[in-house]
Amino acid sequence: MNNKEVGVVIIGRNEGERLILCLESILKLQVPCIYVDSQSKDNSVAEAERRGVTTVVLDTSAPINASRARNTGFKALMAGNPDLEFVHFIDADCELDISWLEHAVNKLKASSEVAVVCGRLLEKYRNESIYMRLCAMDWYHPEGFVDSCGGIATYRREIFEVQKGFNAGLVSGEEPELCSRIRNAGKKILCINAEMGTHDSAMRHFSQWWNRCVKVGFGYANGAKWGGWQKQYRSSLVWGAVLPLVVVIGGIFISPYFIVLLGLYPLQVLKIYMSKLDVGSKSTYDKFLYALFCVIAKFPETIGVVKFLISCVQGQQQKIIEYKG
Repeated sequence: MNNKEVGVVIIGRNEGERLILCLESILKLQVPCIYVDSQSKDNSVAEAERRGVTTVVLDTSAPINASRARNTGFKALMAGNPDLEFVHFIDADCELDISWLEHAVNKLKASSEVAVVCGRLLEKYRNESIYMRLCAMDWYHPEGFVDSCGGIATYRREIFEVQKGFNAGLVSGEEPELCSRIRNAGKKILCINAEMGTHDSAMRHFSQWWNRCVKVGFGYANGAKWGGWQKQYRSSLVWGAVLPLVVVIGGIFISPYFIVLLGLYPLQVLKIYMSKLDVGSKSTYDKFLYALFCVIAKFPETIGVVKFLISCVQGQQQKIIEYKG
């Protein structure tokens, strides 16, 4: 791999020690990199600048979100390195595997049809909490061509420019939206069985997991604007709002036996568990845990949907939803 053909855009907000580890994992590769900071209150900017990393701080003239941060970083990276062919996006709570860029660039060079390459992102402290264990399973993608990837992936510079980058109007779900446009343009997203690096979600409390699911629900509703995630959007509303309302209203005005409908929840857990669920683990416990929390997640996801609808009705700027801290 030629170190002059690929660069890295790092985005972060209040990541502290996690940012330092991220920067150090990238600097040893000696590739061009940019750090974009989203108005951190800690010493993130100082730590990046102290290591000689070109740093851009987003102003508040427009809503701050991951899409805007990545697009800003891409433009800054290309301005200083106009000959780059590929760009890797990474969040500041991740550490890049030393071999990843070589794996990704080789795959991109091997086929002009491939526009994006992602791989295995491992949750660094997977066993410290069930919430980080759930994250580890969320990151898993089957090997081969996929519909979309997460925020950590390597892009072909040309297709990213043609598609005008991420949709800065999306607070959540910007990656599948861009991947949808890329696929509609006849290009492919490839997941390979190679480690991209590690991720530290720092999710040790139920409240953090809950807020993360609220963000997911917000993204589902936001996705309806571009035709994505309609199935997930409807599922969240049915299980998180419609069914509970039917039970409550039916129980009060028709018959107390409506409460038996709550039995649909454990049946749904069983259905998910018995499905061809691939979470990158053969553990029975992992599959059950994932199935259980898939159902519980419908409630915070519904809150996220409602938050999105309220923001639309009120004409408010959509703000990022944070779960760390």
